[in-house]
Amino acid sequence: MLSKALSARILIVDDHHAARTTLRELLDWHSFQVCGDAENGKEAIEKVIELKPDIVLLDIDMPVMSGISAATEIRRIAPATKIVFLTVHEGPGFKAGTRPWAHGFVSKSEAGKELIPTLERVAGITANEMTIECPHCKVRQNIHVAVRQGSTQQERQYISCINCHSEFDVKAGKIVGGPFIA
Repeated sequence: MLSKALSARILIVDDHHAARTTLRELLDWHSFQVCGDAENGKEAIEKVIELKPDIVLLDIDMPVMSGISAATEIRRIAPATKIVFLTVHEGPGFKAGTRPWAHGFVSKSEAGKELIPTLERVAGITANEMTIECPHCKVRQNIHVAVRQGSTQQERQYISCINCHSEFDVKAGKIVGGPFIA
């Protein structure tokens, strides 16, 4: 898994220059490939289009455009890009609230021990893309479904469309990314 993690291209997004610099140094020290950084959500979207990162390490509270707003747009324009929130916000309620957009969540107070393992886990996710259609609003979106070694079994999952917020079930492997809430 480590070799996959090392090849993952990471975009760092935080409104504090010192935080971006520190994160870049930490990721470089752990041999991750940092492809760029941004200081707000609007700039993050531009960099996702330009740099096509595998993972966006995204702060939540930023000027111009918040991390949540940026994550929503990143999910739309680059559904294969994985998002890891790195924020001062803590608590299970807040973490659960970011779940529709995130593949990982790390509190800045726990970053020293949780960030690298989280990025290694997220970078190691292998997935196949499939298209699903919301039965209510007919929006078609790509999702990414985790591949299990030696298994072709599919599971039913209850998800909610972020376009119309209607809920429906999908038969697939474990959904790991896309614009729908798993």
